[in-house]
Amino acid sequence: MKPKIQLFAFPLMITAIATILSCEKDKKAPAVKTKTELITTGTWKLTAYTSNPAYDWYGTGDYATDILAALNPCEADGFDTYKTNGTVEINEGAIKCNPGDPQTFTASWQFTNNESKIMYHGFDEYELVELTATIMRLQSTFVENGVSYTHYETFGH
Repeated sequence: MKPKIQLFAFPLMITAIATILSCEKDKKAPAVKTKTELITTGTWKLTAYTSNPAYDWYGTGDYATDILAALNPCEADGFDTYKTNGTVEINEGAIKCNPGDPQTFTASWQFTNNESKIMYHGFDEYELVELTATIMRLQSTFVENGVSYTHYETFGH
C-alpha cells in the first residue's frame, strides 16, 4: 500500500511546485520611473550646497565650502515643486528675506542633453548628477576672477 501513496503524492508535489513557480512569474517588477516622474513627485528642499574651492557667496571676503551654512536662514528654507508642464514653483518657505515678496513664484525648467542636464529660464543649465525618488543632486561650474568653481546642490524630499 505504501508505494501507491508515494506514486499518488509525487504528481501532487510536481503540480504544487509548478503552480508556485507560475505564480512567481506573474509578479511584475516595479516599473522604473522616468526622470520626469521622479522630479515631479513631491517638493524638493535644499539639504546641502557646497563649493570647490571655497567661494565668497556674499562678496565680503568670507570664503566657504559649505555654502548652505553660509546662507541667510531666509535663503535656505524654501522649497521647489516641479510640474510636468515645464514650470517649477519656488516657495519662499516660512522665513522670507523680503516680507513684500510673493510667497511663491514660477520659472520654466526642462531636461536637456538626453536628460543629463536641467535648464532653468532657457539659459541657466545644471548637470544632473543624481536623481532618485528622494535625492536630486545638481552641479554647476563657472569661472569668476580667473578661478574655476564647482558648486553641488543637493535636494531631498
